[in-house]
Amino acid sequence: MTLLKTALNGWTDYTQHGKFAALLLVAMLYLGYTIRRRNALHAGAGSKDRNKTTMTLWLYTGLTALSCICPLSALFLMKYQTAFYSYVWIWAVVPQTALIAWAAAEFLCGLWKKRTLTNLMATVILLGIVFLSGNPVSEWTKEQTAQIPVMDVTIQQNPETSPWETLASLTEYRLTESGEGSFTLWAPKEIMAAARAYSAEIYPVYGRSIWDASLGSYSYDTYATGQEDLYLWMSHLEATGETEYVRMDESTGARTIDFADCLKYAAEKNVDIVLLPGNLPEETLSELQNTAGSKLQPLDGYYLLTMQK
Repeated sequence: MTLLKTALNGWTDYTQHGKFAALLLVAMLYLGYTIRRRNALHAGAGSKDRNKTTMTLWLYTGLTALSCICPLSALFLMKYQTAFYSYVWIWAVVPQTALIAWAAAEFLCGLWKKRTLTNLMATVILLGIVFLSGNPVSEWTKEQTAQIPVMDVTIQQNPETSPWETLASLTEYRLTESGEGSFTLWAPKEIMAAARAYSAEIYPVYGRSIWDASLGSYSYDTYATGQEDLYLWMSHLEATGETEYVRMDESTGARTIDFADCLKYAAEKNVDIVLLPGNLPEETLSELQNTAGSKLQPLDGYYLLTMQK
């Protein structure tokens, strides 16, 4: 139903955030008229071959544009793309810029056969229309395709201890406490980045691709909302020392994420060990301990929490 709704509202939403696609329709109408008139004026064999090539591009653009506008065909196009991309990306199959540029060139060539002030003004107006028509990928499109807000937190909790040394301490602690070498981990950014490289026995609850989009640029996998909440909350705690993070979602509006919510989701994902930043104010640390219901243990400049099963 969501896919169908996107197909039904796609064209309207698309043209509300930039008139570039609407300008394409004007270009197609003008080129159709130009090609028809040229075919009538030049009926020779050589000109027919030339017109056939231009006609092919015009027909292809017209048919694909209509397929993107029609909800039923747009639905199939989005489904063909595994329903991963939003509506606007199906327009990648339409050579919008090429056809608009072709129509503009045809118009200007015909116009400037007689050089007058009127022609100059018409050219300026045409350029103004193009520049004011927006672009194929608007800011709205970028917001729709953004995975999660990027929080650039590069705080090193303990410069004297490397993430690998901390992971070694965690592994030793886990073996001592439970006799098991493998565990699921939720920790600050620098520890999560090193976890998979350190040992295949450590399962981070999310990977580096949650904050570095280039690592997942050819993947159709996305993170669950709960995993995104864990990352955003931990990054916010690291940067500010605050135990609540307000996440803005277009569909639900502002939503507050706290430690209790994160612990609940972490338990659902079978997290065994939680590492919290070590540079926390006393009142923040006390609040986190009360929420966790157990004492946080210091470890290599972090605070360690063992999840109760």
